[in-house]
Amino acid sequence: MSAVGKGMSDDDLRGFSEAIARLPAAPAVQHDKPADAAMQGRGARLAAKLHCGGCHGRDFGGGDQVPRLAGQREEYLLSALEGFRSARRLGYTQAMNEALAGVDGQGLKDLAHYLARFEAPVRPAGATGKKAR
Repeated sequence: MSAVGKGMSDDDLRGFSEAIARLPAAPAVQHDKPADAAMQGRGARLAAKLHCGGCHGRDFGGGDQVPRLAGQREEYLLSALEGFRSARRLGYTQAMNEALAGVDGQGLKDLAHYLARFEAPVRPAGATGKKAR
């Protein structure tokens, strides 16, 4: 995105972001396979242990610069998690790289499986899912 936005003015960027915010929510992901109860359980426990909801929201719906995890494609989530764990993928901070450093491959699969099937409520544009302080 940095390359795309490089030549845009602040007004252009605001207009672009406002247009994106008005887009309708994507339809629910259709899974090729039904949920695996064992993977779901292990994924839920791992998400709790890693405190994923602390940044991504209790409903894993994300907010502000933190991405939504709930309902994303399982393959995408697994690829992103593997990238963070290996430090090939970087975020705004090293928090994801550090959080996933000790998680094995099966753990990443379980987490991706769980999050891909987690149903977060659809929020209106601009809502972050974070509590007001």
